[in-house]
Amino acid sequence: MEFVEKYFENGLELVKIYSKTKNSYFTVAPERGAIVVLLNLSGKEILYLNEATLFDRTKNIRGGIPILFPICGRVVNGKIFFKGQEFEMKNHGFARDSSFSVAGYIDMPDKNGIVLRLSSSEFTKRFYPYDFELLMQYTLNDEIFEVKMVVKNEDSSIMPFYAGFHPYFLCNKDEFTIKLECERCFDDVEKRFIDLQDFKEIDFSEPEVNLDFLDVVSSEVEITLDRDKKIVLLKDKSFKNVVVWSLKDFDFVCVEPWMGEHEGYINNKFYYLEPGSIFEGWFAIKLAK
Repeated sequence: MEFVEKYFENGLELVKIYSKTKNSYFTVAPERGAIVVLLNLSGKEILYLNEATLFDRTKNIRGGIPILFPICGRVVNGKIFFKGQEFEMKNHGFARDSSFSVAGYIDMPDKNGIVLRLSSSEFTKRFYPYDFELLMQYTLNDEIFEVKMVVKNEDSSIMPFYAGFHPYFLCNKDEFTIKLECERCFDDVEKRFIDLQDFKEIDFSEPEVNLDFLDVVSSEVEITLDRDKKIVLLKDKSFKNVVVWSLKDFDFVCVEPWMGEHEGYINNKFYYLEPGSIFEGWFAIKLAK
């Protein structure tokens, strides 16, 4: 397949997928949580990446688009209950620490892509006592990159989860803007709700920004990364919350579509998938006109 390029860098296998014109591409690391590490849409670099964290398997990757499954957000004291038993669980779940396999490639008239698979195993059952299959489908053309998550419950029990994504966008914070419609916003640093009527812009001079936009009404989130790079984050209704997170002195802002919220499991805010059932959710990154 002409649109697929496989190569190794520092011992890590990477797969690069080109659009039909080869003007756009993305790169994914199957062994490192199927993370998309690079995304270029028509010559514009969209994602931030700290390469040192990509090649150091002892570290969480700082950059790209980590997959958050079966939990998005914090896990208090690293412990969570499933099936009446206590399990260890890292913040944002275990998918980003898992090795995915390549399940196939997508060659359609208007887009190219790849499908990656994670199945339940002895490793996953250390944290999550369910039989499941997680498929990640990534596709692109010259203007839009799409992410589709497919979760299959292969267990005999109802399977609880709430997933999300953690895109790190490369940006100039002095020019960054975001536009969305939502019901509430919680400042997770100051631990208080924000009056959205008085909310004008994000203060990136603070050491950390962590804003949880809850019950986002808009299906499109308009984002200015810099004066020459504007994108639209599209999402389906499953990803009802959007988290904006950044650290001072780093040139990234994360805009994260989540199904749930920090510590939502404490209040039983799971999505419940019946045995034999399938969940499908998606989001996309599109160049703005």
